[in-house]
Amino acid sequence: MKAIILAAGKGTRLYPTTLNKPKGLLEIGNETILDRLVRQFRDSGINDILIVVGYQKEVIINHFGDSVRYAYYKDFSSTNNLHTLWSIRDELNEDVIISFADLVLDNSILIDLIKFKSDFTMVIDTSKVLESTMRVSIADNLIKNITTTSISEANGNFIGIAKINKNGCKLLINQMSSMINGSLQDYYTIAIDNLARAGTIVNYLDVKFFKWREIDTLDEYEEVKNIYNDFL
Repeated sequence: MKAIILAAGKGTRLYPTTLNKPKGLLEIGNETILDRLVRQFRDSGINDILIVVGYQKEVIINHFGDSVRYAYYKDFSSTNNLHTLWSIRDELNEDVIISFADLVLDNSILIDLIKFKSDFTMVIDTSKVLESTMRVSIADNLIKNITTTSISEANGNFIGIAKINKNGCKLLINQMSSMINGSLQDYYTIAIDNLARAGTIVNYLDVKFFKWREIDTLDEYEEVKNIYNDFL
């Protein structure tokens, strides 16, 4: 199993804090967001860690050195992470955990996620429906749609991390291939949305009792810094 961290974006909603460094290198407590994710993956037994870099790539590479692998995505300023993930589709050749680079999560979430054996396991939180994070609709213990979900039909939110097994990766690559000539601003989760709406089984891990935060804005960053001890 490998971990893929999508860290190519510019984090414009965090300007001016991210003008000179990617948001994954924002400090939370005594480590950066990416340091924490990398440490958590290693503590969980995942040592093959690929960080997809783009904006300020040299800063991330200098920070981690040769302790992780890198892939450079050059079109980070004009596309979203559907195209980022497509650019490294050759890496989707075994069970993978795919994470956004701005995620701070409880250790237990990753431990529980690794145990899942299904083609797709999306980590969601059904404790409330957030407008600013990708919404999901669930029925019969499966995800019925994700990202394109309206507030009225939503049961929760995708938090930014998923496990996809080897067969799921094949399905995902095939679906992305049908979208990649357009959809410049799409997230890769829209490919999974298309699969779910077509009947593919998409499972989920509900983490409504665990702490997590996705950091997209300065207010969210300040909040996480203030409650950092909750994640220890």
